[in-house]
Amino acid sequence: MQTDMHYYGTYAMARAAGLSVSEARTIAYAAQYVDDSTSNASETHRDGGMFQTIATAHTNSETILNALVDQTEQRNVWVPFHFFPGNQGTTLSQRLACVEDGELAQEMTANHIQHAAKVKDDYGLALLGVMAHVYADTFSHYGFSGVSSRNNQVDGDSFELKVKDDGMRAYILNKYTAFLVKYMPRSITKNYREFVGEGSAAVTLGLGHGAVGTYPDRPFLKWRFNFKKDAQDSGWRDNPATFLNGCEKLHQRFCEYNAIANPGNTAEDFNRIKPVVENILCSEKDQQGRIKLWCNAINQGELFNNEANEALSYSKDDWEEQKTNFTKLQHSHEMIKQDVYKFHQAAIYHRDYTLKQLLPKHGLIVL
Repeated sequence: MQTDMHYYGTYAMARAAGLSVSEARTIAYAAQYVDDSTSNASETHRDGGMFQTIATAHTNSETILNALVDQTEQRNVWVPFHFFPGNQGTTLSQRLACVEDGELAQEMTANHIQHAAKVKDDYGLALLGVMAHVYADTFSHYGFSGVSSRNNQVDGDSFELKVKDDGMRAYILNKYTAFLVKYMPRSITKNYREFVGEGSAAVTLGLGHGAVGTYPDRPFLKWRFNFKKDAQDSGWRDNPATFLNGCEKLHQRFCEYNAIANPGNTAEDFNRIKPVVENILCSEKDQQGRIKLWCNAINQGELFNNEANEALSYSKDDWEEQKTNFTKLQHSHEMIKQDVYKFHQAAIYHRDYTLKQLLPKHGLIVL
């Protein structure tokens, strides 16, 4: 999923669940920041304190290409944060494949909701945001895993798309080609015919859903393809239906948290707002157009009783600036109050819980 869902959709579902503007903003910001925290780094304050960040995503092409051959990097980033294992099948590769609203994902959300309520005044809201990102991605990334695997490779000539607007179809196809060119080994891009035939497999060495570009992330798209292995047909993937299910389940999870942390708060009935959400998801627009639809629905009070100060903007620079200012603080311990510090507390908690507790509990030794 992209910013329209991870920030704006998440924000709308949190507000509709009865959470305040400030609570919903922190949750939604953390949910989107999972895609924007791309650095494993540390800074030392002059008083000796240290602030360390972890990468929860890779957006730089060189970093992604390095991750393709770095099994540890794949398993620290792609598996826990973007392709939550579904634990279905017999081989490890099959069991690592993401499953829509899978049982392990449900177990993770239940744990995080309880823990977030306990640490609500510390990093609880940030943890809900990390949870929301990971959980939402199961409704778009299902069928793919966060490790290099032949099971992730697809036939690049097999795509079928259901798009009403010809202009949008051309836009999507151009985006797919641009994605392949960006990450394609030069030896393949020199030969156009080879590029067309082998591009989707070579670009990611079978990592994640890179072979299908951004098709899983477009809410309005209905599409299908063949996996390379055994020419298996994916069947029609109905993004509007799975995204709508994801919104409903996110709303439900936020309601569960709200009932624990803020008893007495009232939530919107999802069935009442469902037609509005569905209309947004089905609209054939680019990312900025979809963001505008979310903002319009919020501003017009179609999803919940809106307020004058709704947090309808996102820029990763807000938290990036907090990172930069660490060494400028008078005392290093002041960093504990910053949202970006709480995000990394939450991200480390989620990663370690997933890789060292939940997955081993189910017989999955990933790292």
